[in-house]
Amino acid sequence: MLKITRRGFVQLLGGGSAAAIACGCGGSSSPPPDVDAPPADCSTTGANCTIADNHVHAPHELVVTAADISAGAEKVYDIMGQASHNHQVTVTAADFTTLQGGGTVMVTSTVTFCHSHVCTISCG
Repeated sequence: MLKITRRGFVQLLGGGSAAAIACGCGGSSSPPPDVDAPPADCSTTGANCTIADNHVHAPHELVVTAADISAGAEKVYDIMGQASHNHQVTVTAADFTTLQGGGTVMVTSTVTFCHSHVCTISCG
């Protein structure tokens, strides 16, 4: 199976904005991405976490610290935040390896009150 990195894909497309090319849009007013820039290092900055279908008035919260990413060991997080109920999310050692390399992972929470949430974790 052929595997290509985001940087390789952008280079294959000529270094332009992948979103603009994929959508068939014209030029962009912003400069093209720096394809030679090293990937973000979550093990020094921590991660950005977005929770899909989060509750507006009492949202869940997931905090993945730089120390967790550096350690790289599987960890279970409670994401209760301000909500009146809790869910748990498991981030595996393989997920942490992806984050250490600047990648993004998606994990699904446990089911509580007949629903779950998909959490997207990425470098900042």
